[in-house]
Amino acid sequence: MLTEAQLERCVAWLMRHGSAPVRYLTKVHLLGYDRASPAARELWEAAQGDPVGAEIFGKQRPDGSWCDGGPWAPKPSYLPMGGYTPVSPKYVTTVWLLSILGDMGYTVEDPRVMRACEWVMLWRRPNGVLSETRAPFTVADYDENPRNVPCRMSVQMDGLARVGFASNQRMVRPWDLLLRWQREDGGWVQEGHRDATAAPYKVWGRSCPWVSYFAASALHHSGIREYREPLREALGFILWHLDRKRPEEIRRFFWHGHDTVRELVMLGEMGFDPEQPSIRVLTDWLETMHDPGEDCFRYTGKPVSKMSRKLDGGDARVMRYRLFHMIEHDWLTYWAARAERGFLRTM
Repeated sequence: MLTEAQLERCVAWLMRHGSAPVRYLTKVHLLGYDRASPAARELWEAAQGDPVGAEIFGKQRPDGSWCDGGPWAPKPSYLPMGGYTPVSPKYVTTVWLLSILGDMGYTVEDPRVMRACEWVMLWRRPNGVLSETRAPFTVADYDENPRNVPCRMSVQMDGLARVGFASNQRMVRPWDLLLRWQREDGGWVQEGHRDATAAPYKVWGRSCPWVSYFAASALHHSGIREYREPLREALGFILWHLDRKRPEEIRRFFWHGHDTVRELVMLGEMGFDPEQPSIRVLTDWLETMHDPGEDCFRYTGKPVSKMSRKLDGGDARVMRYRLFHMIEHDWLTYWAARAERGFLRTM
């Protein structure tokens, strides 16, 4: 683990060298300034001039949605026959871009963000399911106990939560469903993997780490105190799954559904023991990128364009999104500092 002094030097480096959004986030999440404070507001004004935000909003459609590429992902090579949805195709549609904006500090206070959230709500069914269809409602859409479908829904809820939409009244039923679908092991898996109707057509005896990461992230970003215990249970499942893999398998940014650095942030901020085996493996790996001479973290892996699913956990298309605003020096230092600070507080 970094020492308090090393962490302080990383924070100082961020305030000197970070991009405008990273300096703002450092002020709020690492230095504890209220978002409404004059010091934070001044940095937020600068952050809104960041070219990534400008490009994202420049590609927003009049109805509030997105379906476009950029530095975060290649332009979509296809569109589903029924058109794009809030979450499909992956990495270029509305909730994926809301996640990026939320990580940059944008919230529903920005009318462009709120318009995007309102567009996502057009896909909400009467029973609370966040769907990928806008077909006329059927009897099934009023079923108070719908089929368990957390996969894409958890991604939508995460994107909405990251921009501060979690406490909107229309989210009450979606949260209720997500929590009801949480399994005894703390994670989630869609019904099709329990009755063998979904690929790969076998029954799963455990939850799915991919879905469970997004569900945990949604709970974490919701800021709703009542969800802290379900979040702890979800993180417990994530750790359980990591513990069953060889250390060399998990020493990476993205693997088998795990977004490991963001998971470390959640684990640290929720007070998990930094000596837990998988946490130790991941923090030791992350600290190999710490440059004590410069007081920052520097990515030391291969170029994203050279990545493959077999060797790196995802191909170049997937990793372009997964590592966006993650492996740049300032962003990596910011995420690492948040994780390290959380664990230092538990020691």
